Amino acid sequence: MILKNDISIKRTTILVFIIMYSLFFLMTSINLYSYSQYEFSKTNKVIKNFNTTLSQQIYEKFNNLSDVSKYPLIIPDIDKLHSILTSNERYEINDYNYLLYLCEMMLIQSESINGAFIYNLSGNGVFSSRNTPNSIIKNSLSETWFKTFLETEDTISFIPFIKSTDIFEYTSSNSESLIGIARKIIDLKTQEVTGVLLITIPISDLLKILTKDLPYNNQILSVFDSTGKLIVSSNYDIDFSPFFDELNTTSTEPNVKTITNIDPYFTTSNRIPLTNWILVSAIPNADVYSINSLYIFSFITNIIFCSILLIVLYNLFINRIFNPINYLIDNMEKSHIEKNLTSNLTYNKNDEIGILVNSYNEMKGRINDLININYKNKIEQKDLELKQLQNQINPHFIYNTLESIHMMAELNDDEETSIMAEYFGSIIRYSMNRKINTVKLKEEINIIDNYIYLQKIRFDQLFIIENLITEDVLECEIIKMIIQPLIENAIYHGLSECSSNGKIIIQGQKIGNELLLTISDNGIGIQAEALKDLNDYINDKNNKFKGIALRNINRRLKLNYGEQYGLEIFSVFGHGTSMVLTLPYIIK
Repeated sequence: MILKNDISIKRTTILVFIIMYSLFFLMTSINLYSYSQYEFSKTNKVIKNFNTTLSQQIYEKFNNLSDVSKYPLIIPDIDKLHSILTSNERYEINDYNYLLYLCEMMLIQSESINGAFIYNLSGNGVFSSRNTPNSIIKNSLSETWFKTFLETEDTISFIPFIKSTDIFEYTSSNSESLIGIARKIIDLKTQEVTGVLLITIPISDLLKILTKDLPYNNQILSVFDSTGKLIVSSNYDIDFSPFFDELNTTSTEPNVKTITNIDPYFTTSNRIPLTNWILVSAIPNADVYSINSLYIFSFITNIIFCSILLIVLYNLFINRIFNPINYLIDNMEKSHIEKNLTSNLTYNKNDEIGILVNSYNEMKGRINDLININYKNKIEQKDLELKQLQNQINPHFIYNTLESIHMMAELNDDEETSIMAEYFGSIIRYSMNRKINTVKLKEEINIIDNYIYLQKIRFDQLFIIENLITEDVLECEIIKMIIQPLIENAIYHGLSECSSNGKIIIQGQKIGNELLLTISDNGIGIQAEALKDLNDYINDKNNKFKGIALRNINRRLKLNYGEQYGLEIFSVFGHGTSMVLTLPYIIK
């Protein structure tokens, strides 16, 4: 993220804290979400496993009852049973007792069975039951369950909606709901149905299986037949029959659905083997998708702790960093700094802010001292300017005197003296003009010519000067009086010890955007070590020389044009010296 350059440290810190808190909250929320998804996935598996286990228990229950219903069919004298059932006459006492015996044998094989019945095809039956000793069995030929079963091709059928009144003329059990398991008695020799065997169990037995060891308190378990009719439910207040098409499945594996009725319910449904019934488990989403309260407490605690930590850190930053910095900034404002130069900021801690305050106090002290020093220097400079003003009469007096000498020489026909006075006067007048700091190169060369004329007379033609400056640079602007000191230096230090044949060459040329002026002589030269010291001296790196002319020229060039310009000296001992001035090429 790219922050604006003008944003304050305080706002940056707040922004960083907000980003850190947001990241922490996001990561914690993602962690909570991941944990909840894990818990929900685990809950899904638990519910599916529960449904699978429960449907398996129901299957085993009815499978055992189915095996019980096979008992009369596997007895050795099965032909006797077929003979009794196919007889058109009323049961004789021995036949009746034989059928009753078979019913009792089925009854005692399972405590869940509350009634065992054997019917012939005419609907006449014999039974043995628990808790209905005085009941009178009906002729079932006219009963719906009996006729429907005989019309089907199924060998066995599970009848979920049979009642005691569908079987007995009179019974003390009123109209108790039963689940019946009907099996056709088939003669294997003729493949004909000779009768019907029926065993019944109370529907409450199935309800006990459904409500035993439920993993959720508000879990609702219901069993539907293949047509969507409710057989039994642990809670009849919530009806899932309207959603049977969504819940119906052909698989014995749990089928997950979310059903919205009064409240959202997480439901699983699967088909119970053998019976072809549908087992439906419904749990309110609030119970299924609940997260461990300890984890929620940990999440909230972490958020609160992080919030408190950020608040404490922010207050610490305010008191230990931002407020001292603002105090320092307020003291640094222009409207205050001049008043506060003599007074120090007070900060009693030795931390980084304390070091900064101490440094600021020291800086104010130095500034105050420099102001005082600068004030004294200005006073001294004013005094010096006053003295210079008072002494200005001397150069004017010299110039006027030279004019008088020039006139007297002309009157006495002394031409050489007249020229010397005229040239020297022009040099004095040129150097006295303080209003002009820069001149054209050709103007500087004219004054140099006058200076050289006077020097040649003094040194009796000891040297010659050759001007090799090209025409294209004569209009270039340069600082006044920077060439004359170099020629003077060449004469006095380079050629003074030469007896004759001395030569000075002045060169000027444009290279790129720069003007290079070179003053070369064929004098005694400078030794390498002395040459290095001299160049260092010119650049204020040592104080091994007394002369100031070369150093001043270098300083003037750098101050006026920049550090890349200046004076540099090259020399070969015994052969001569070259002084190179580098200036910007300026034409106005």
